[in-house]
Amino acid sequence: MAQRLHDGNVHALAHDINNFFQQVAADLHPLSDSTTPPATDLLLSEFVIGKTAVERKLSHVNMHKAPGPDGLPNWMLRDFCSQLSGPVCAIFNASIGEGIVPARWKEASVIPAPKAHPPQMIDTDLRPISLTATLSKLLESFVGTWILDRIKDKLDVHQYGALKGRSTTHALVDIMHHWHKAVDEGQSVRVVFIDFAKAFDHVDHNMLMAKRMEFSLPGVIVQWMCSFLRHLRQHVKIGDVMSDWLMMDDGMPQGSYLGPLTFITLIDSLRASCMTHKFVDDTTLSEIVAKSDTSCMQVCCSHHILRCRL
Repeated sequence: MAQRLHDGNVHALAHDINNFFQQVAADLHPLSDSTTPPATDLLLSEFVIGKTAVERKLSHVNMHKAPGPDGLPNWMLRDFCSQLSGPVCAIFNASIGEGIVPARWKEASVIPAPKAHPPQMIDTDLRPISLTATLSKLLESFVGTWILDRIKDKLDVHQYGALKGRSTTHALVDIMHHWHKAVDEGQSVRVVFIDFAKAFDHVDHNMLMAKRMEFSLPGVIVQWMCSFLRHLRQHVKIGDVMSDWLMMDDGMPQGSYLGPLTFITLIDSLRASCMTHKFVDDTTLSEIVAKSDTSCMQVCCSHHILRCRL
């Protein structure tokens, strides 16, 4: 692809790919400063991370995965987990308590993964996979657990993605049960499949944080999330060649721990009048139509798509 598009100039190719990924969310506004809650009653005892918990997570780091832009090798984090757990724990607690995420932990090396073989076009045939700092992902996992503990009972029961104990298998079993039951009873089934275009790359940070506050999350989590979403940076890496850094005002890094969780929170209120099954950004609308009844699927879909645009 580099030879065809840029006469072998891989750096120019990486630069153009990075520009395209950045422009996907160019129509969205950066996170407003007014979103951050006041620094009062932020640090609660339940949000203090223990040294043992950090050591446990470090000991389970996958040493075969590539490190993020910080360059810290995963084998070192795992093999020296007992020695590193104390300092890392102190950094984690300082980040949570002060509501500040280190700038280095908000950087991503993006690997353009092909959706077609061989890829022909930048705008249709590439998917961004982000390599972020391993320590950042470990801290995200703590925050993500706190968030999930507080919102799991409020989430749409028909969301089968990014949640423990739910999977595509559960979604398919439930869908097929309703479809087969309807057909066995002489009814018909109408189905519409909806997929969000550039779902993770087009996450509105202002809308996301508004949803966070709708779920009544503690100020310590909201403040940390605001810092996490501000001044994100990324560059594209092709082999050993890297593009220049670009600021990302919106979107969520694909490959981060919080990416799927934040997205299912964002679309939780998107509910239709007909039967709905969700798997992260994929939505299936089903309508059971009895004999001689009129279908309302067109109205249902129009209402659902309008809410998705909002």
